[in-house]
Amino acid sequence: MTNERLPPTEISRRDALRTLGGVAGTATLAGCTSVLGGTDSGTTMRYAQVLAPLELDPIVVDDPWSAGAASMVFEGLYTYDYDLNLVPVLAASKPAVGDDGKTYTVELVEGATFQDGSRVTAEDVRYSFEPATYEAVRSPNVWQVSMIEGIATPDERTVEFTLKYPYPAFERVLTRGVVPKSVRRGSPETFGTEDPVGSGPYRPEIFKPGKYVVFSAWEDYWGPVQPAIETVKVVPNHAGLARSMSLRTNQNDIVERVHPKLWRVTEGMPNTRVVSTDSYHSHFVAFNCSDEPTSRPKVREAVDYLFSMDEFAKHVVGRAGRRQYSPLPRQLARAWDMPLEEWRAIPHRKNHEKARVLLEEAGVGSWSPNVAVPATKSSGDKMREKLAETIVHGLRELGFRKARVKTYPWRTFREKVLSGNADDYAMYVGSWPGYPDPDTFLYPLFHRDMEGLTNGTYYSNERVMRRIDAARKTDDRRERARSYEDAITTLLEDRVHLPAYTLANSFGVKDRVKGFEPHPLSQFNPRFVGPNGSVSLRE
Repeated sequence: MTNERLPPTEISRRDALRTLGGVAGTATLAGCTSVLGGTDSGTTMRYAQVLAPLELDPIVVDDPWSAGAASMVFEGLYTYDYDLNLVPVLAASKPAVGDDGKTYTVELVEGATFQDGSRVTAEDVRYSFEPATYEAVRSPNVWQVSMIEGIATPDERTVEFTLKYPYPAFERVLTRGVVPKSVRRGSPETFGTEDPVGSGPYRPEIFKPGKYVVFSAWEDYWGPVQPAIETVKVVPNHAGLARSMSLRTNQNDIVERVHPKLWRVTEGMPNTRVVSTDSYHSHFVAFNCSDEPTSRPKVREAVDYLFSMDEFAKHVVGRAGRRQYSPLPRQLARAWDMPLEEWRAIPHRKNHEKARVLLEEAGVGSWSPNVAVPATKSSGDKMREKLAETIVHGLRELGFRKARVKTYPWRTFREKVLSGNADDYAMYVGSWPGYPDPDTFLYPLFHRDMEGLTNGTYYSNERVMRRIDAARKTDDRRERARSYEDAITTLLEDRVHLPAYTLANSFGVKDRVKGFEPHPLSQFNPRFVGPNGSVSLRE
């Protein structure tokens, strides 16, 4: 339906232009000279994210905003270039893989050191990947290392990984940051917020979790490409209009995620450009299947009838992203030859009468559902809020007047939507930054072993669990694809998860920034030092 009424807070391009002009003029006169913005010298980069980093410890980081900040401090054995080719960093060369697909041998590069002056050794690598390290803190990333059976360190520069089964996606595990064992083991609770010590090109000088980070270039960085920017300030800026305006007033040099209604406006600003690339960052609506009434399939199907996700993606997401029809981003589903046209036919068209009938058949009378999103008065993801408001608007039209959007601070949001508690959430608008392998979406989001860690659906279906397990434990790509296809079809038909959109990794960039490119993996942005060189600033 092309005449679907959108939530009243959606802005028009004309309003955006008018507001930008007025606010920019006011801000320029007032002067933006706070510690987080203003007129810094050409040696300082100001970078605005949608949400602020919460944690820098790669053992526990599980959101792209924290991961991107952590990647400036911690190096992995490998990284991905912009074409998603594996590139050695702490490793001297690509891993040697055994014929059975269960052994990976990595030789470390000479001369790599941590920021406290100690050498990066095989023992540090072992500690950084050992499942026990993750289990000790109940890390949400335990799924990334749970296939490791053992790690041997024959000498200080050799690491031998032995897997329980062939796991074709293991190379992406090796891109995780390596931590110094002696430092982190002494204070694992505070390592990521008070004592982060990595081997990367930047060190955190000031870190206020959930607020901002100030990084400084590490003068003794051992890598072949040196950081060219002395100071990087990473700050949150949740509203698309405010982000674009901050470029106009020179408050920020780079802003993450250009609002679709402001794309042309931002491109037209003086000395500003917009750069973007397709991402692997999935957004969705997930149901809490642990309790009633959302444990009932008819209730979840009724919600699907409340609105058109196609129309939401068209009018709200626009050119900033693409409609997604499965838990996998479109480019990943296509690469695996998944039945996208079949899946595209599963979502319902908007039909409130059918939604009403389904809710009556499910026996839903009085219902006060919370649709959870990460947001506060000063920070949040406005696109997610918009989607939650659309669902609540539909429920209220059916008479569920107590339905509401429940906003939680970012850290609290993650805790609430993993609790399985119906009072905390009936649904939540979530996102997941995966890699170019289906396992990186299916296992953390739906497997029972990840309930309470990354899986907030609590959906119990033995066939789906068997399929996810089977796909994880074979290196036969065709078998993996069949297992994933079967599992995803069931998840979609049961409406456990309503795929929404994949946002492009888009950035508004001032012309004084040289060499910046968006990485397709959200957790690798911003990349200021990498295989392709170092980003710099022109005076």
